[in-house]
Formats: sequence, structure tokens, C-alpha cells
Amino acid sequence: MKRIVALLAFSATAAFAQPPVITEILNNYSLANSGTVAQGAIFIVKGTNLSDFTTGLQEIPLDTTLQGVHMVVTVAGVTTFAPMYYVLPQQLAGILPSATPVGNGTLVIRNNGKNSAPTPITVVRSAFGVLTVSGAGSGSARVQDASQGYQELLSTRSTNPGNFLVFYGSGVGPVSGDETIRQVQTDLTGIATTVTIGGRPAQVFYRGRTAFPGLDQINVQVPTLDAASYGCSVPVVITTNGVQANSTTIPVAQSGATCSVTGGSGTAPTQQEIDRWTSAGSFTNGTLSLTRTTQYSVTEALPGVPGGTTITKTDGFEAAFNRASGDIGRYLRGDTQPGLGACVVNRTAASPAWTLVPLDAGPSVTVSGPGTFQTAARSGLLYVARPPGPFLSAGRYTFNSSGGPAVSAFSGTLDVAQELIVTNPDDFKLIVRGGGVTVRWTGGDPALPMQITGSSIPINADGTQGAAVSFLCLANAADGRFTFPANILSQLPASGSFSGAAFTLLLRGSFTVTAVGKGSRLAAPGLDYLVANNSWTWSVATEYR
Repeated sequence: MKRIVALLAFSATAAFAQPPVITEILNNYSLANSGTVAQGAIFIVKGTNLSDFTTGLQEIPLDTTLQGVHMVVTVAGVTTFAPMYYVLPQQLAGILPSATPVGNGTLVIRNNGKNSAPTPITVVRSAFGVLTVSGAGSGSARVQDASQGYQELLSTRSTNPGNFLVFYGSGVGPVSGDETIRQVQTDLTGIATTVTIGGRPAQVFYRGRTAFPGLDQINVQVPTLDAASYGCSVPVVITTNGVQANSTTIPVAQSGATCSVTGGSGTAPTQQEIDRWTSAGSFTNGTLSLTRTTQYSVTEALPGVPGGTTITKTDGFEAAFNRASGDIGRYLRGDTQPGLGACVVNRTAASPAWTLVPLDAGPSVTVSGPGTFQTAARSGLLYVARPPGPFLSAGRYTFNSSGGPAVSAFSGTLDVAQELIVTNPDDFKLIVRGGGVTVRWTGGDPALPMQITGSSIPINADGTQGAAVSFLCLANAADGRFTFPANILSQLPASGSFSGAAFTLLLRGSFTVTAVGKGSRLAAPGLDYLVANNSWTWSVATEYR
């Protein structure tokens, strides 16, 4: 078995003068930013001055001291020391001992005599984190197919109904015995575990440790799916002891090894096109977009400045024409997209290597429709029309271009569905991450998924702005509502703030609902792929608390 604890390559630095500072406590695989860790799980701590040295991944037997660093957890008066996998100045990894009581407590990092401030930690019995291909806790799960010689799943090596899969991660639950040495594999049948693939329940045959301390596996059999559910990004939902793991996907084909791109509409490229473009290493493409954004901008009250909410509607028409090259297959498959009714959390996963070179399609592109005529003139890499007032409504629109050196003349039409109206936008000015939240809407195309996104920006312990964490959910538009799983919102950090002498400035994030139309695929000499589409977007400046 390959090593599975991801070692981040930080350079060694000396930090001998400063005490450790903890900024995040995360499951090693889900990277859930909630400070919640399961008994016996591998977890990481991020911060500064956590270690004076950098080590590699430690072989078992592990030790509770590594380069003079200890991870000390105290809950309900019981203190435990985490066996250590590695230390870096900015990150540590270890195992939360199974003997640590369930409840709220504190974590202290001791670095060669220097102690961090006690940081809150919540210990639970079970909270599984799934290992993903990206290593960022979202997108494709890193899964082995036992029915195919334990090979890892790929889009060109999909699994099939009836096959047996092995999911890896950490946090199924506590074990007994020495957690610093090679483990005896034990099925933790006392931990209620459910797995659904493509919305269908999968039979669970094992949930428990591998031979490696803290590393778990869950073995399941792939169920038969609805015909429309097969694809390259079939959603997987794993729940242990009532706690849902990070949302991931796997490629599932009804038969054979190659999955099919699913979702969207008739505008999606065919698998044959994707294969051809991937083999060639590049393809030419164009997009024509009609958009409306309804923005709720929320400002805080400052000395001499009242706070309030400003609502603006902005319509636009844009076009872009490019030659794309690089990791085309991964980009077009949408490996980080959730399935319908599911969500994914995105952090700093590496994006596909993707290069766009603009193509000259002439001086302008026009669109005409119900009561409007707009001209998008070339502006840098885009063709843009931003009229001063709204112009977009439901109906049929016609595009025309006289063409240019790289893209010849073309025309085509697009049908735009009814405008999206979010009926409870004020509910998203403040979102409590530990509670539930439901969004309601009317309009859009009821046959297409509703895209719901959000992001939050924390402030690091040293006062600097942290990295944003975002989520994406796909909801059934015809339902007119969507309630978010608690485990999705809890993975977002609380909104940060900057404080001055007389005021505090809140760093608001976003909550956005977008209805994307069914689109229209057009033909233009010089382009392999040209699509027109529209979107209705509502966006609220949100505090995540």
C-alpha cells in the first residue's frame, strides 16, 4: 500500500525566538476547518513556529515527541499526547489518541520548551475524512477497485455496478491498543456507517483501521444506478455515526472502463470530442454569455457612516474566443463538480494546467432580443457590452458576427428562461455555520440544476488575511428550495475582521445562487466548440459566524 499521509514540502526555517501559534486544526483528509477531530483520527495543525525543524514522514513505530515537539490535548481533565507523523514550522500531523475523552477541550503545542496558547478543540467519536485525488478534501476520491486488482479509479478506468471499492481516510472511530505501532485490522461494527453512490445505497463490508496507525478504510460494493446517474463525477456520501464526511465523487460506468460526461444539456461536448481534443492537446472554443447579477451589498456602520444594504441589478453581454491547451480532459470532465443534490468544499486544490490564447473574431459581436439590441466591442481578451440599465428578459435572442482573421462569420439563437428570483435574500446576510440554512427561489429553468456557491475569508492569528474557503452545491431547480448540510457550512471559517482604534471592519464573504440556462450550441468556422448561454445570479455579501 502506498503511503497516504500527504507531506507538504515546506522549507526548513529557524523560529527559535517565538512561541508556537495555532491557526487551524483539521482532519488530515477532509480538511474540515471546524476544530473538530474524531478519536483515533489523523489530524493536522497549521500555524507558525510550530517546529524549529522539518522532518519527513515518520515510519512506525511512531513517537509522541518529534524534534522536541509535542501535541498535547486535554479534555475533561484527561491529557493525552498525539503520536507524531511529521513536523514542519507551519504544520504538524499526528493521531488524536483514541483514549482522549469526547467533549470540548484544548490543544497546546510544545516546541522545545515554548508553549502555544491553549486552542479550543472538540473531540467526537466519529467524523470520517475521505482521501481525495487533489489532497484538498474535495473532488474525486482516491479509491481502489478491488475487482480490478486494486487499481486506482480514473476516468479511463471507471468502476462498474457490483465491483468492490476501498475508500481511504481517517476518523471512523476509536480503537483499543497501542496506536504507535502496526495496527490489527478490526471492523468497527459499532460505528453506524452508510455510503450512497449516485444516490443509491452501497453495501458496507468493512469500516475500520488499515495496518497504519490512524488510517482507515471503508469497503463497499457499487450499487446499480439510475441510467442518468452514471458518469465521471458520481457523488459519494459517506456517513459515520450520523456525521457526514466531505463530499467526493468517483467515475462509474454502466459497463466498460470509460465513464461518460453527464449533466448539463445538449451543449456539452461529447465523449468522442473530449477524447479527440485531449489527444490533440488543444482545441478552439468560444462562449457567448447573457447575464444578470442582483447584488446585495452590505456595509457595516462606521464612525460617521451609517451601515445599510444596497441592491443593484447589472446586465451584461460578453463573448470570448480562445485556443485552449493543457489538461483538457480534466477541465472538461469537471472532476470537482458535485452531483445533483450534493455539495463540495474547495480550498487550495491545484487547478488543471490550462492555457488560453485569445482568437480574433472581428471588431464586435451583436445580440438582439425582446426589446433590445446590444453590441459587444472587443476589449482586451473579451468582447463586452455593459449598458447602463437592465436589458435582459425571457425570450429568444439572436447573435451575429461578421468574423475576423481567426473566427469566421457566424449567427445563432438562444432561448432565455424566466428570471431567477431569490425570495429570502435577507436570510443570508448572516449565516451561523453550525445551524441549517434554506434558500428559496422562483424562476429559472426547472429542468436544470441550480448552482449555489459561497465563500468565507478568515483572519489569521497574526492579523493577516487568510485563504478563502468556498463551497458549491447543485440543487434541483424544480424544488424551489435547498437546505444545506450542516457539515458543509461548518467547514467554512468564520468571517474575519480588521479592528482599528475606533471601529471594526468585517470581512464579508459571499452567498450566491445562479440559474444557468440550457444554452445553445452554435457553429462557427475556425472554432471546434461554440456555445451561447445565459445566467441569472443573486449574490449576498455574507457574514459567516
